[in-house]
Amino acid sequence: MNIIPIKLSVTTCYLIKPGDQYVLIDTGYAEDWGLFLTGLKEAGVGISQISHIILTHHHDDHCGLLHDILRENGSIRVVMSRLCKDLILVGKNDQTHGGGLLNRQVAFLIRRKQFYLSMILKKKVDKADNLKFKPYQARDCDILVDEEPRLCDIGIPLDGRIIKTPGHTVDSISILFDDGDCVIGDAAAHMLSFAGTKYCVIFICNMDEYYKSWEKVIAAGARRIFPAHGKPFSVEKLKSNIGKNKAANLVHN
Repeated sequence: MNIIPIKLSVTTCYLIKPGDQYVLIDTGYAEDWGLFLTGLKEAGVGISQISHIILTHHHDDHCGLLHDILRENGSIRVVMSRLCKDLILVGKNDQTHGGGLLNRQVAFLIRRKQFYLSMILKKKVDKADNLKFKPYQARDCDILVDEEPRLCDIGIPLDGRIIKTPGHTVDSISILFDDGDCVIGDAAAHMLSFAGTKYCVIFICNMDEYYKSWEKVIAAGARRIFPAHGKPFSVEKLKSNIGKNKAANLVHN
């Protein structure tokens, strides 16, 4: 699959081209608008060419630009888990289902997140906005996913399907293409390896479900993993790291 990365301050979004238009997977922080426009320009893609946005889950670094993009092209259909529908309407990252930061090293680093973002974006990022985003009300034209449909069955002419991959959040989904490429959102990550992440994302809602999602992706035939945080990697990294992080090490807020 020809997958085009759009690297933002923290999140990598992905563009895939079915036919004459593009599908965008995730959007990045609300503060990433300038980086997003630059990334699109470098890819030679206009917002008018995007037909769908697939949200892997409701977090601020994945849906923050949704309103800005839809303001420019209101015909885009947003695809999300039905569980995402209510969570994204709240306007902040859900913390009602438990979980915590992966370990103490990660917790130490995350306390400095706003400073890091301010440095990358070259403007102040207010701490009051941490984990928050503009609430989104799903429209009649949007597509709410209950099960694990093939993309062609929901109007996207690509060879692949949506699979449920909870653990990071309850509403997490991934997109698995028939050639083995898997855009996985935060169901895995390639970041902060020096802090012992071992291909986990920094926040885990349910560690058992998280690793079960890895097993599901492996069993479904994934070969290359495209995470929202970090560079793509072989599925072999998931196979060799299952279970290495423990729920007992999570740092709760």
